[in-house]
Amino acid sequence: MKNPSVTAALIGCGGIAQSQHLPNLSRAANIRLKTVCDVNADAVAVARKTYGVPHGTTQSGEVFADPEIDLVVVATKEDFQVPLTCAALAAGKHVYVEKPLASTPAECEQVIAARAASGKIVHVGLNRRFAPACRDIARILQKRGGATNIYARISDAYWDWGKSNPPGIRVIHEVCHVFDLLRWLTGAEAESVYCACGRPDDEIYTLKFKSGCVATIMNSGQVTWDLPKERLEIVTREYGALVLEEFVELKTYGCRDEPVVTTYAGHTHPGGEYTHKPLFAQLGASALEAFRRMRWEMRLRRDSGELDGEDAELQRFMDQSFPHVNYLVDKGWRAALEHTADCILGRATFYGAGPEDALAASQLAEAAIRSRESGEVVRL
Repeated sequence: MKNPSVTAALIGCGGIAQSQHLPNLSRAANIRLKTVCDVNADAVAVARKTYGVPHGTTQSGEVFADPEIDLVVVATKEDFQVPLTCAALAAGKHVYVEKPLASTPAECEQVIAARAASGKIVHVGLNRRFAPACRDIARILQKRGGATNIYARISDAYWDWGKSNPPGIRVIHEVCHVFDLLRWLTGAEAESVYCACGRPDDEIYTLKFKSGCVATIMNSGQVTWDLPKERLEIVTREYGALVLEEFVELKTYGCRDEPVVTTYAGHTHPGGEYTHKPLFAQLGASALEAFRRMRWEMRLRRDSGELDGEDAELQRFMDQSFPHVNYLVDKGWRAALEHTADCILGRATFYGAGPEDALAASQLAEAAIRSRESGEVVRL
């Protein structure tokens, strides 16, 4: 007997859809991708051809009117995510929507109200909860009395890829992931936030949680691509510590009932480069750092015009086979989608990030911005 599946549509065929949602929806065991939608007809055509999607449209209304579609995945710019999510809910669809759900807390509250009226699931793409490494951390913390002190870094070349955005809003777009992960790991809400800013999109946040845990977040968009993007260091209540390097290697200290080092396989793209996945599983952080540095150096050579002759093969590899370095690791993208489908099918109880979690992350981002502007601690 064929396993039951959820029929899905994807709205938005841009960067995050091409790098994550399309390949993950096409591989999910419990999801059938029926329709792709984008205002750009060419993007729709490419997505259909690449992934064998039966239907495509440039009109979101066609998606909402289709009675076969159970789940709508919204992966557009955040300006459009709230109205599209609310329209899908009004049409009786479940929704998986990318982060940040919205730019302001008030917009998040609109989705909370629409979800309550519809009774449907809204899963926000704060996917770190589903990363295999983070699930191990949560399990260890539960056994060791929780966390008392956390340091988190999220850093990349935002000066390059995010330069079209106004300065100072990276906290909304990127740090929302860290805010949600810390709330989930501590099982508590933050009661205060303080921001110290070195320059735009290069700052530190200090948070105090109601559980008694304190946390420091280093947010920088002013680094280069060879630096691993995310790092997490945690002190446990029962005299132990955990260090996670960009989702590929977890080290434990003082935890005699846990492995000293655990490594995690990477994330792959159909038809793309694969070798990093077994290398991460075998070598962990050292393999990740080697891949990041290699990719960075290759890009420098390309951008400086040094590639010629035999290097044309390298150019094709970079353009066609090698994934974006931030997508080499398993941050839980596919698992989050599959969990949504399992919940729709009645096979699981929802434990992903809902619109209330998106609201909490948005409120923390707003508080961090207010603290940056005032120089004062902001209490929530």
